[in-house]
Amino acid sequence: MYDLAIIIVSYKTRELLDKCLASVFSADYPFSYRVVVVDNASDDGSAEMVIAKYPDALIVKNIENVGFSAANNQGIRKTESRHILLLNPDTELMPGALEAMVDFMDAHPKVGIAGCQLLNSDMTPQESWFSFPLPFSRYIEKKPFYPKLARALLGHRDAGPEISGEGTLRVDIVKGACLMIRRETVNRIGLLDENSFLYADDIDWCIRASRAGWENYALTCHNVIHHGCASTDQEPYITITSSRRSALYLYRKHYAAPLVAVWSLLIYSEILYKWVLNEARVRMGRRDDKTVSRRRAYRELAAEIFKPNKKSKRN
Repeated sequence: MYDLAIIIVSYKTRELLDKCLASVFSADYPFSYRVVVVDNASDDGSAEMVIAKYPDALIVKNIENVGFSAANNQGIRKTESRHILLLNPDTELMPGALEAMVDFMDAHPKVGIAGCQLLNSDMTPQESWFSFPLPFSRYIEKKPFYPKLARALLGHRDAGPEISGEGTLRVDIVKGACLMIRRETVNRIGLLDENSFLYADDIDWCIRASRAGWENYALTCHNVIHHGCASTDQEPYITITSSRRSALYLYRKHYAAPLVAVWSLLIYSEILYKWVLNEARVRMGRRDDKTVSRRRAYRELAAEIFKPNKKSKRN
């Protein structure tokens, strides 16, 4: 068994994937590792680029886009390591970040999930962790009572003493663009939930880990560049439908019925409003690909509100 498996799921991100892999393989590490790239049927030569330039990486070529969760699980199943890193193809590792995460996990056996400070392309800080979500949480998550309230509503026990040390911060959710998880944690809580095609998988995993007694941390002094939205910007239909379906699935899976009702009302209202809005835009002559894709997505989601048993062909 080696120390770390790095799983990278790619979808039409050839150039960014090249930079990501270069940042991984350009350093010498004091631990053993394996890189697995799972390509979700890209048509831009991503898989061929990996084979030609990075022969030490294992490439898994899917014949269709199976989604983020399922593809990561493919990679995880092909590895045997003490720790697993989910790394987006639109990221670049900064010096020392990978070693810091491995060292931190090794030093603190109660930590199940860890991440780093993400940076935008212009090197400004990017949101890299966040609190357990509640309805209207953006308005109250900075309040001192919010952490205990969220944990109580999710049925989690109060967190114990926080690990002290410069640059360490206990968090609820580590953003999935760069998320390291202990293999022991995965063995206990399970793989990513493949009912989610895209989005909310990091929230679900962190909730499950926390509920099982593991702690989640961010290393705020170590950075990873995250260019962001490289795959999702190309596919507005998949982005819109997957994000709303995953959110509804997450809330129904983890939250009490009253909270699910509030969230469902908010999401349904947004779906119906944007369906009407994009329908009007198309009827008024705005027929660019993105607007047509948005109309299709919201129209399909609106139909699911009234016919909840209807299943999407994509998700």
